This record gives sequence, C-alpha cells and structure tokens, in this order.
Amino acid sequence: MSRFLLLAALLLFSLGAPLAPALAADEFDPAVLDKMAEEAHQVPLTEDMINRFVASYPEMREIGAKFPAAQTPDEPSGKSDSDKSDLDALPPEKREAMTAVATKHGFKDLQEWSDVAQSVVMSYAYLREGKGLDELDKMLNQLVAEAENDTKLTEEQKQKTIAQVRELGAKLAKLQPLPQNYKLVEKMIGKVAPVMKVQ
Repeated sequence: MSRFLLLAALLLFSLGAPLAPALAADEFDPAVLDKMAEEAHQVPLTEDMINRFVASYPEMREIGAKFPAAQTPDEPSGKSDSDKSDLDALPPEKREAMTAVATKHGFKDLQEWSDVAQSVVMSYAYLREGKGLDELDKMLNQLVAEAENDTKLTEEQKQKTIAQVRELGAKLAKLQPLPQNYKLVEKMIGKVAPVMKVQ
C-alpha cells in the first residue's frame, strides 16, 4: 500500500504547492507524471468491491508482517516494460500468500486486488484532505490568472508559463480519482476510513 499512498501524497502536494515559480524555472518534467499516470491502474469501483477490499485488508497486513524484509522495489528487477507490475517483483512465497487472500475474497488475482486498492486509496486521499474533484481546475485557473497578471513576465514568458500550467493540469487530471469512485468512497467512508488509518 505504501506506493499507492506515496502517489496520492504527491498528487495532494502538487495541488497545494506554489507551482508557478517551478514552472517559470523550467523545473517541470512531464515525463515523471506520464510514468505515474501509466502506473495508476484505476478501476470503476462497486460497493461489493470496496466491501471485499476492506474485509481482505487485515489478512494482507498479516502477510506483510510475515515478510518484513520483502519490500517491493520501485522498479522490478530486470524489468522496465510499462506493462509490468511491481507485484512481479514480490518473492514467490509472499505473492502466493497474497494471491490466496485476494482470491479468497473474490478477486480474480492479486493484480485486481491491487487495482481496487489503488482506486480506493486515490479517492480516500482526496476526501481525507477535504479536496473536491473541482480542486484541480480551481488551482489551474488561479495559476493561469497569476501568470496573466504578473507584470514581471514578458508576454512570451506568460504564454510559456500558461502552456506549462495547462500541460501539468492535463497530466494531473489522469491521477485524479474517477468521479464515480470518489462518490462511492465518500458514501462508504465509514467502512473505508478505519482501514486507511491502520499503520
């Protein structure tokens, strides 16, 4: 779950951070967000999926405790294909144990469980921080307005900054929770929150 929380934390930081100076200084690397968007496998959630995820999570934590030294690397060893999952790098025993829990709770395999987990976490992270799905648009509009009204920028610099803001927005939009997932997790927050708060 740590990789999912890290991704959510980065998104929340991006939405709240003063981006204009970094954009003007050409520090924004679109490839980083492209890679994150490729790895963010969201699926449309159902109440049943969320209930099964919540029910399975304590058992998944127990397995994690049994394999404390088995950490999933940022990139699977020897694999760099975009269609490869971090799950491919798990030790066989841990993967087998986690798969058994996932299938016991009605998931097709561990990847499906992982996709559901990530989808739940993305929506929960937004809700926990009090962010609505219009938060990104508000932030982008504010940054565009600031660039347009910045008397220290030339017209060319303004247009470049605005273009970078919009490019950033398009990429961050891919990391927002699906609207239907956001609404469903909000509806089921009483069941989801206790699982998310477990450390």
